[in-house]
Amino acid sequence: MAQAAPDDEGWKHGGWLGGQGIPAPSGPHAVGCVDVMHLFEGETLGLLARLFYPTDRDSAARYPYADFCPDMMYYKGYFGFKKIYRPVSTVLGRLFSSLGQFKTPALYGAPFIDGLRPRPSQLPASNASGTGDGIPLSEFKPRGEEEEEEDKSEEERENGVAAGGSSGPESHPVVVFSHGLGAMRTTYSAICSDLASHGYVVASVEHRDHSACVSLRRVPVLGTHGQQYEDAWLEYYHLSPGEKEFPVRHRQITQRVRDVRQCLDLLKLLNDGTEIHDMMESGFDFKQFRGKLCLEKAALMGHSYGGATTIMSLMEDQRFKCGIALDCWMFPIHRDLYSRGVSQPLLFINSYEFQWEENVRSMMKLAKPPDENGHSTCQILTIRGSNHFYQTDILFLLPFFLMRTNMLSQTDLTTAHQLNQDVCNLFMRRYLLKDPALQGRSPNLDGGPGHSTDLIFGTNVAIGKSTNEKGSTPSAKL
Repeated sequence: MAQAAPDDEGWKHGGWLGGQGIPAPSGPHAVGCVDVMHLFEGETLGLLARLFYPTDRDSAARYPYADFCPDMMYYKGYFGFKKIYRPVSTVLGRLFSSLGQFKTPALYGAPFIDGLRPRPSQLPASNASGTGDGIPLSEFKPRGEEEEEEDKSEEERENGVAAGGSSGPESHPVVVFSHGLGAMRTTYSAICSDLASHGYVVASVEHRDHSACVSLRRVPVLGTHGQQYEDAWLEYYHLSPGEKEFPVRHRQITQRVRDVRQCLDLLKLLNDGTEIHDMMESGFDFKQFRGKLCLEKAALMGHSYGGATTIMSLMEDQRFKCGIALDCWMFPIHRDLYSRGVSQPLLFINSYEFQWEENVRSMMKLAKPPDENGHSTCQILTIRGSNHFYQTDILFLLPFFLMRTNMLSQTDLTTAHQLNQDVCNLFMRRYLLKDPALQGRSPNLDGGPGHSTDLIFGTNVAIGKSTNEKGSTPSAKL
């Protein structure tokens, strides 16, 4: 059952057995979301994504918070991915579904924002761990149209996108997000909602390569001529004993890159006002996005397998202007592709416990000279005490889910999450939005006085006989 959104007291929904719940987005906007499935010509599977976007705070009283799992089958898929015996995973899926849904801080079906934006200079740059590239969120103030127009630079007036992570009245920058192995389109709702609260429109794609825990298909009901659909499912592909992994993963990542590129194609259709055939039958008015998306400012993000997808997609599609790879798993990228390099700015944000020398060495192959401002445009950062799952929603909702793997984070989850988001926002403000305020040194991007003590500039993994961090370099764990 959909749960009504609370009043001005704000977002708060906990997880189970110690889960603290997904944190509230840090930006000035409330967040809306909607699922969309569009069938491109010549395709047999529709492209499936959840769109996260800014909405007016008045919508909070009229729309429900979105479910974390859109269907019981996803719970079953999560447990199946962890190789829990199939009948047991089915029972657990039904149990979780019957006990009630986890919620995400995005209002399902809320209208796309239509109103004023905050002053660009007021957008937070970094508030995690008490360090400051930014200002307290409490200092945001409503603005009038005249004030907002006065603050625009000449470039902003020309292209209609305001600096600082929140768009002007004309258009919003866009982000495509690629999930990791065994995840799906809502697994990163904390990250996607936070970005949307700062004015980005985020399309979190659900990959069709059998790397999602499960993935929804919509098949036409016989006799309805494609006017009605019913659900079918693509299941996760488990490797057979003795099966070589690289050919499978490389084949999958080829499909993943196709998904990501089609996701940007879909955003173009929405921006053009083209009628789409929504196979989800949501009734949402997608023409709200017409003329309001800035496709010239498109970024790409992904976690783990999605990080590798990000890198390969950047190589193949110059429409993406920058990329962020979260705790990237480099294995699926063929070694011959490294010579092509990535021309766009690329940021790796690694966890403390997941990485290992061979994987980090692969990241270093993409290194390139600093830009004209002396900034590294291919950079590795590491968040202390974190593990591979802190960038997902799982630890916020189900910490016990990972106890048997001894992968609970040593760092406060909310602190690690907000630091992750602050760094992402800084990076995109610098390279996607070309914010003049970020062209100089920024402590949480470039190091130096004032940076968060939870950040390592480089890696904690020993590379040969040296390491980027003084002190111990614990063995990385898969």
